[in-house]
Amino acid sequence: MPEYSKDTIIAVFGAAVGLAGLLLVVSGFVFSQVNTFLPENTDNETIKKYETAGKLGLIPFLIALSDAGICLWWLLHSSPCLFSTATWGFFLLLLLTAAYGSVLILRYL
Repeated sequence: MPEYSKDTIIAVFGAAVGLAGLLLVVSGFVFSQVNTFLPENTDNETIKKYETAGKLGLIPFLIALSDAGICLWWLLHSSPCLFSTATWGFFLLLLLTAAYGSVLILRYL
């Protein structure tokens, strides 16, 4: 393992927890947007589309929390496998967060 691995894990841990918080807020915003639609003026397909978009935000949210858990586990029991899993998990988290945010902005907001 590289000598800077502890610094990397601490940075990934903080960033993953921060992204988890942001994702939770954004998903909550999407759900609150659905509640502003009047049922008599909005068809069920549109409401379900927004609800699905909010629920899809749980995927990167759960990956962020899992990655934070892996980082914490590495801090307790250092191993190269956990280090690789945490760093690659964070790359996956970044990609999914970018995709989720882009889809929300382009299609729903």
